[in-house]
Amino acid sequence: MPIKHAIWKVAEQPLLLTKTKLISEQQLEDMIIREPSILSAEWMLIGRQEQTGLGGRIDLLAIAPDASLVLIELKRSRTPREIVAQALDYASWVDGLTADRIQQIY
Repeated sequence: MPIKHAIWKVAEQPLLLTKTKLISEQQLEDMIIREPSILSAEWMLIGRQEQTGLGGRIDLLAIAPDASLVLIELKRSRTPREIVAQALDYASWVDGLTADRIQQIY
């Protein structure tokens, strides 16, 4: 049996928020750039559309307070299994970044 859920704006008169679809991943990326706390108030965005050298681009790259890098790959709808392989390729690239290269990206 499916579980239904909803998101509400809590106020004196609660308001059910309506579902909408994003026009593009670019729209989502632009929103995150304007308001990074959408993802986390603790992450600092350091890169956007960074070439990996693997034939792709990382949508966003952030750094966490413990200095770990956070790879952010945006998709606006359901994703096929190939996206997992893409994320693993990108994570491998991120894992190999030197401090100098991270500084260049920033």
